[in-house]
Amino acid sequence: MQKNSYLSPSEIIDKYPVLQTKLNIGASEIGLFLKCKLLFGFYDRTRRFAMIEEQSVIDLVNYINSKIEEQKIYLNGKTNKK
Repeated sequence: MQKNSYLSPSEIIDKYPVLQTKLNIGASEIGLFLKCKLLFGFYDRTRRFAMIEEQSVIDLVNYINSKIEEQKIYLNGKTNKK
């Protein structure tokens, strides 16, 4: 069984800079996703830092990609079905 790896929001942006460049998601948005329970992790109120499970970030990006794929439209008789 694989051990869960936890990263801070800024570490996630450092490790996956494409989140910021392509999707315009910064560290504050990642913290908001944690607060809204779109990501798994925890927030320590006494030390004021968040730790987010890396796999939940990957799962969220995969979900975003699937939704983007579903929203594509094609003209001239092309279909979006595989």
